Amino acid sequence: MLEHEIIPAAQPSAEGYHCLVLHGLGDSMAGWKPVVPMLGLPRVGFVVANAPMEYYGGWSWFDIHPDMSIDDDHVRASRVRLAELIAHLLTTLRIPSERLLLCGFSQGCVMVVDAALRSDAAFAGVVGISGFVAMPDEYPAAFGRALAQQRLLLTHGRLDGMIPIAYPRAQAQRLHGLGAAIDWREYDKEHTLDPSRELADIRAFVTARVAAAPPGP
Repeated sequence: MLEHEIIPAAQPSAEGYHCLVLHGLGDSMAGWKPVVPMLGLPRVGFVVANAPMEYYGGWSWFDIHPDMSIDDDHVRASRVRLAELIAHLLTTLRIPSERLLLCGFSQGCVMVVDAALRSDAAFAGVVGISGFVAMPDEYPAAFGRALAQQRLLLTHGRLDGMIPIAYPRAQAQRLHGLGAAIDWREYDKEHTLDPSRELADIRAFVTARVAAAPPGP
């Protein structure tokens, strides 16, 4: 099981909404714990997790080759580990997938978007920050049965020198044309999290997705 920590909601609700947050290359779950209070979502619990591969004192979801391509086999292996963690959380937290949100930054974005697009279970919502789509040529064949129910907010910086915006922007446009419900947002930021506009947009998206979730235990 991937190392993880559950952070209870400040104001727990009967529905038990939680958001799983995945970090980027070389970071760890500790790097995103300070972001939780910044999001201003007191009725949502959070789960932070470490990627499976050690990387210079931090953790990684997949290797990046010298030509800047990614190791697809590592993505596939991490996909399995992430699916195991999600199944564990749904059982431990006693919530359906419709009460779980996914959020990821950079490599973490790659993994949550991958999970959502391929899933047969609908999530409450998905937030992908400063990342891209792995193995894009596999779509639409790889879409999961829950694609019509998935809602994704993808955000990126126009000044991002690590992952230039043109590539993920084109991916988002293509996936939208194939039927994926993607809300694409751009900001004048680098490869980071904008604490004002972007954070407010994420908060609004999560709040709306929680409000839109179907009733249930």
